[in-house]
Amino acid sequence: MNVPDNSSRITVLLGAGFNADAKAQVGPVFGHSIYIGRHEIQCGYPLASDLARVCFGIDQPPTGRSIEDLFYGAQQSGDLEPMRRLADVLMKADYYLPERLIPALGAPQNPYSSFFDRFVNSHFLTFNYDSLAELFLLHRERWYPHDGYGVPVAAELAAGAEDIRKRSSPSLVLHLHGSLCVYTSTFTFEKSPGDRVAWYTPREEPKFLFDPDSIGLPFTPFARSPLVLGYPRPERRVVAPVPDKTEGLTKEFIASVYQRAAEVLRSSLALVVVGYSFNPHDASSYAPILAAAASRGLPVVVVSPDAREVEARVAPDYPGSSFEPVPRTFVAWAEAGFPGAP
Repeated sequence: MNVPDNSSRITVLLGAGFNADAKAQVGPVFGHSIYIGRHEIQCGYPLASDLARVCFGIDQPPTGRSIEDLFYGAQQSGDLEPMRRLADVLMKADYYLPERLIPALGAPQNPYSSFFDRFVNSHFLTFNYDSLAELFLLHRERWYPHDGYGVPVAAELAAGAEDIRKRSSPSLVLHLHGSLCVYTSTFTFEKSPGDRVAWYTPREEPKFLFDPDSIGLPFTPFARSPLVLGYPRPERRVVAPVPDKTEGLTKEFIASVYQRAAEVLRSSLALVVVGYSFNPHDASSYAPILAAAASRGLPVVVVSPDAREVEARVAPDYPGSSFEPVPRTFVAWAEAGFPGAP
């Protein structure tokens, strides 16, 4: 397949709409539904409109409250169950769907594989928690967990596996809201000569560890890192979808990823946004990205069914960039040959 010479300098930003078509491409995944009360959650990547049902077991938020309000209320009361449910649904989708989409694993060519063919050398920013992009790129030998997240990550190999950690990732996947598969260790316990006990010792620099939890098999030959004291479950590793994400964005891993994202954009020719609608609740999340693009005068291509509304609402705040709306779903865009993409 002919690949544009400038594909290595196109940055792609992924939102929930990128994953939304995966389930339809695969078809039913029999026997792998999740039941929350009376609600059956089919195996798939949920959209924002699905979160009330997936995470709270209700059809829609109560009158006058948004889904962000519900997550905020749960967070304030220390209730992690909604985030645990979301993490479970996403990890189940990561376990069952990619193997039915990745040609290297026997899947037929499809819009997702065509997408990774088209943007073969690009870097990917994502507001998603899942690992769909990483799994595609891992099986193309273009991404590895030890450096592919944009920061150094301690990644273990399965016993007897070839050590491929000497390879470098041509493509990065930068999780701007965190990844379910990476956690941060900020302290350790060390025993000095003569001590009978090991003492709490803050790390000079945070250590990031790769832990795919229940979806380790798709990441073969990589395996879970040994658990450390203070090990957080996957639902604690990401920024919850609350109204003001500012506090969550200061977490060590996420702060480091944003810094790397700014570096990536400085060497880009364009920013292509797929399936992200720039919800005003997320302004603290996307403003640094669009500001960095505008400072470089990068064109921004927005692929989403509501792309024209997004352009009208967001573009005036970033006059340094020209916005091109492509009002299509991800699959419709891919099947049309990626119109608007540089």
